[in-house]
Amino acid sequence: MVFAPADFFTELRKRLKQRLPSELRGFRTTRGRGRLMKVYFGEPAFHYEAWHHTGAGRLEVGLHFESSAADNQAAFDFFRARMVEVKSLLARAELEPWDRGWTRLYETVPAARLDDVVLDDAVECMAAYVVALQPLLDEFMRRRDEDS
Repeated sequence: MVFAPADFFTELRKRLKQRLPSELRGFRTTRGRGRLMKVYFGEPAFHYEAWHHTGAGRLEVGLHFESSAADNQAAFDFFRARMVEVKSLLARAELEPWDRGWTRLYETVPAARLDDVVLDDAVECMAAYVVALQPLLDEFMRRRDEDS
C-alpha cells in the first residue's frame, strides 16, 4: 500500500507509540508541513524527526537539535564524545552540524515512495533512535540545566 504523506506520518506515530517501551510512550508530536514529523519528550527544539526527502527518495530518521547556537554546539560536543557508544547501538548514525546552526544525529533509509516497507523500516529505525538516545539526551539536558 502506498500512503499519502499525512496518512504515513499518522500511522508512523501510532505504530511508534506501540513499538516503544511503556516508559517512552509519553512523547508529543508536531507535524511539519507535508513530509515530516517531530517527536519530543520535553523541549520541542530537541526532537526526533522523520523527514521524507522526495527528491533523494530517502527518509531521514534522527535526533535533531534546533535550539540556540550555544545549545546546539553543546549537544554536538556531548554526542561527539559518545559516538563510539552511539555507533555500537546505531551503526549507521551520523552526527553533523547542519543548516541554520542546527545539529543532527541521523541516518536515512530508502523511500522512493511511502509504502508499507518504508513504514515498517521507519518505525523500527525511529524506535531504535529513541530507545538508544533518550537516556543520553536526558543526561545532556540535566548537565545543561545544572550548568545554567
